[in-house]
Amino acid sequence: MSFYAVVQTELTEKKFIMLALEEMQKRGEITSFRVNNKNDSIDVDRSGDKITIKLDAKTKQYQFAGDSRVVSSFSKRFTQIYALESIKDSLPLDFEIETEKEIGGEINLILKG
Repeated sequence: MSFYAVVQTELTEKKFIMLALEEMQKRGEITSFRVNNKNDSIDVDRSGDKITIKLDAKTKQYQFAGDSRVVSSFSKRFTQIYALESIKDSLPLDFEIETEKEIGGEINLILKG
């Protein structure tokens, strides 16, 4: 049986933001990041481009700030990785990821249950 799903992502969990940033750093998509707990923000260095991820007090969601060209491409990719990390964490115990492939900017997961 085969299913195809599109995931709508709201950036609300700091845990998944940290996991996504670590994954992006492993893949070489960002140079580094620094967490600032004082004002609940994260500074990201993407090969010299600076991006700030900050918690919006009204919506309780994390927002991106920086140069619009850089933020636009970064936010699309970051949202993909964030969704992937949240899916991995939320899988029921009777499912596991059999294969994970990235094809043309899309991440495909094959689950085994």
